[in-house]
Amino acid sequence: MNYTTFHTCLAFVLGFVEASLTRHVRFIPIKRPYKSGSTSIQRVVTPSSRSVISAYRFSILLALFSLFLPQVAKTTAADRVPIVEALGWVRSAPRDIAEFDYVMTARVRIVFFWAGKDDVGGGYIRMGVSKSDSRLELLQVLFGSDPAKAPRAINRWGAGTEVVWHKDPAVHPAKNDDVTASAFFGFMKSSKGKSVSEMQEELRKEKNGGEHQFTGILSRVEAGHAISLVVPLASSEDYNLHQYAEAEPVMLDRLSASDRPPRILDNPQGCARAGEFLGAVSQLDDIAIEGGKAPQSLCYVYDAQVNTLALEHLEPIRAFTAKVNSSKGGTLTENTYNDLLQADFTSTHQITGKRVNFSLLLGTQGPLRGVPIQIRYQPNWWFQVVLNLLPKVSSPPPALSR
Repeated sequence: MNYTTFHTCLAFVLGFVEASLTRHVRFIPIKRPYKSGSTSIQRVVTPSSRSVISAYRFSILLALFSLFLPQVAKTTAADRVPIVEALGWVRSAPRDIAEFDYVMTARVRIVFFWAGKDDVGGGYIRMGVSKSDSRLELLQVLFGSDPAKAPRAINRWGAGTEVVWHKDPAVHPAKNDDVTASAFFGFMKSSKGKSVSEMQEELRKEKNGGEHQFTGILSRVEAGHAISLVVPLASSEDYNLHQYAEAEPVMLDRLSASDRPPRILDNPQGCARAGEFLGAVSQLDDIAIEGGKAPQSLCYVYDAQVNTLALEHLEPIRAFTAKVNSSKGGTLTENTYNDLLQADFTSTHQITGKRVNFSLLLGTQGPLRGVPIQIRYQPNWWFQVVLNLLPKVSSPPPALSR
């Protein structure tokens, strides 16, 4: 895969992260289900059973990150109160949590077959519950290209942190929808280019000018009310996905000091829930793994706008062989899994009707129960991105049961 092709592919990957800049980019779902037997491109883990509990609730994806255009008025004192409080939730979110690492593969269809490159980027999924308050739950994702591995050292990534407040201690599968409030913090390496040439020009300007563009969003939701704030950040440091821990407080400070106008939504029509995207995915994953049937859906509010996340289709997969090659050559990992479950999702914006589609391949038994073994999305007929689970697990998820 040459630089131009990879750059186009990565544009679609990060296009998902910055979907709000173009009002929810349309993603086309994978038409054919996973087949029993052999496939190429994948990577998996065998975490402890408690660690796994946390992973399945994250299906990722990737949508997690949409960032929207700023407005022109200024934030009022009344607006700042919920914003500052939500920023405090994010800053104090639990850190002693389970982590599941992923590797990125980009694939391009050439007539009748797929060609691609493994190990061009990656990221992680994290989840846990606060030890000091078991009602506070954290869901976090980070994905993007790795400049050390990607052609031309391309650096494009996005991260999302969702803090969820429950009425009762957080457990999974949840017996009811008891979310009372939530906050989503999104942070991404910005890119406004809509073509390969435009993105090449962005890279050239960044290199020559020494200024790199990032975007942050804070979205807070409670039953009957939502508020969100978006801010830009121009930095002399070209933060990459491995520097997220260093970059995160910079953007949080930027949001805290901003006088930009928030977007506000009162009494959202058709959605009384207090949850956001990652929490909605988590709940639908619970339903799928516990034997629920598709289709099923949940509304969620993001950037003070109503969306619907639908679990469109479920299909059992008897056997699946996953293989990922290393960027340095050779096989990174190869494993065969039995009794998996393919879950196909669609997120639809209430006003525009724009849709984002993605698929998860989930474990159903033992320590891999509910773990997203593979995450796929395909924005058009000729391009596909795959995120594969890597064999690395940190501490087990605290305060969760199954």
